[in-house]
Amino acid sequence: MQVAEQLDSATIERLRKQGEFLLRIYQAEFAKDPTSRATESSRSNVIALQHTVRQLYGEPVAWDVDFEEA
Repeated sequence: MQVAEQLDSATIERLRKQGEFLLRIYQAEFAKDPTSRATESSRSNVIALQHTVRQLYGEPVAWDVDFEEA
C-alpha cells in the first residue's frame, strides 16, 4: 500500500496547518527585516518541513500538503 493511501485527511490537514503556521512566521519576519537571522531561520524551518514531508510521505503527499500559497 502506498504511503499516501495510508494517510488520512486529518493527518494531511495537520501537516498543512503546521506548514502554514511556519510560513506565516517567515512572512512576518521577512516583512520586519528580509536579511535578519530570524528571517533566515524561519525560512529554513519552512524548507525543512517541505523536505521532511517529501522524504517521509513522497511527492503525492507533498502536493496534498502544499502550503506555499497560504
